[in-house]
Amino acid sequence: MDKKELIKKYWFIGVVAVVLLAFVGIYAADAYKNREVIVNNKQVDGKYVAYSLDGEPVYADDLYASLYETNGVSQAVVAFERAIFNQGYETTDEMNTNATNSAASILSRYSEDYVLESLNAMGYTGGIDDLKQYYIDAQKQELLIKDYVAANADTYLKDSIGTNGRLIYHILVKCDTTPVTDENDNIIGYEANPTDEQKEKLTQIQDALADENNSFEYVAYTYSEDSSSSNGGYIGMINEENKDMYDQFFAETSLKLNEGEVSEPIVSQFGYHIIKNVAMTNEALLNDYYYLASLESTYPTMAIKAIMEKGTELGFEIKDEDLKAQIEAQLEEN
Repeated sequence: MDKKELIKKYWFIGVVAVVLLAFVGIYAADAYKNREVIVNNKQVDGKYVAYSLDGEPVYADDLYASLYETNGVSQAVVAFERAIFNQGYETTDEMNTNATNSAASILSRYSEDYVLESLNAMGYTGGIDDLKQYYIDAQKQELLIKDYVAANADTYLKDSIGTNGRLIYHILVKCDTTPVTDENDNIIGYEANPTDEQKEKLTQIQDALADENNSFEYVAYTYSEDSSSSNGGYIGMINEENKDMYDQFFAETSLKLNEGEVSEPIVSQFGYHIIKNVAMTNEALLNDYYYLASLESTYPTMAIKAIMEKGTELGFEIKDEDLKAQIEAQLEEN
């Protein structure tokens, strides 16, 4: 996985990043270097203030129009999003703690120069302290998306679980296996034939899972030999309707797990699997990053619809008719 992607996907150390974020203060800082810029999102005379410049308010409507003229619809929408996140959701103590831990974990793994390069690439140009702000922003965006999906469950969650469905993650240690058959030569299971190295790896995984400081997703990312490791072992929904798409013994074990339960190592034709059932209800689905990401892939305009709806609720408005028309056209196209 690209290192910049790691910064976006380190949800297992405390926070989710659903969409690349940038925020109003960046544009202010770039345009007015060496002058006091304060991002506040307060209202003056009924208009939202994007930021204050030397004590004078710069109004959000004017900023969005300027961004649109300079950079087009995408950058204007990014600024609009940032203002909505801040106005719509309070920064809680938990968010601060999560963001602090996330930033510390990233900095323990990568050089400060590389983190700064990654942040700059994502639009965060205020220095290393922006890493914490990035994770705070991501948590607010996650809340916004979850609230929107929950409020529109008939559209996004209807029939998502299926019959006896489980949202499955797994860890794979590949090894040679031998099919076990009955008297009619039907395969009734597999016997593993691991090397000493593969046995040792399985033990390491079990030890890592036993450490309460490690999430299942982190262990999958670190150890699993399946392509799903880059997504923390995420497989997706397995239910009675689609179980035949999977190895029989993998699916059978998955469909027996209670929500939150982790299996003992089981053997399929591919080797050893350790399987986790993450969710069996819509409420639990909404707390899963990769499930939300899969919804965004299925419904490309879901995030912008959520943001626009929240903006309307808060009283934000894009007054430029051409900009508004382009956003509406994007929604209609998808």
